[in-house]
Amino acid sequence: MKLTRSHLGAGALALGAVLAFAVPAGAAVNLQSESGGTPVIKIVKQAKLKAGGAATVVTVNLTCPAGAEYNLYVTVTQAIGGKTTNGAGSTERQTCTGTTQKAKVPVTVSGGGAPFKKGDAYAVGTADIYGPGSYFRVETGRVIVNVES
Repeated sequence: MKLTRSHLGAGALALGAVLAFAVPAGAAVNLQSESGGTPVIKIVKQAKLKAGGAATVVTVNLTCPAGAEYNLYVTVTQAIGGKTTNGAGSTERQTCTGTTQKAKVPVTVSGGGAPFKKGDAYAVGTADIYGPGSYFRVETGRVIVNVES
């Protein structure tokens, strides 16, 4: 088969079309990788009691896109002697680095309840993440262990 100018022209057009679609897709994947990708939060297993159990400090590992801002909310529930103690805490308007970062959230006992004690409790974390043109809500929960600080 003999190649003509029309064959070469059609081949060049086909190559140009492939490159036109491949280059932006590759750039988008790279941009997502550099900006931290999908947000993730994980609660660290051990929390530190403060002020005789009036509070416990929960550490949360958070990954979100660089430059985005986040609000982080944590609740803790603990069964003590047949009763339940609850508390909540938050950090607001923090800036994401694009890598995993640690946030320490002080959770104070709510409504005059009994103080937190050493031992197992249940923590729930929620992060609202606001970036340029995007919003994510990420939630997680786990058993934590309150320890003396």
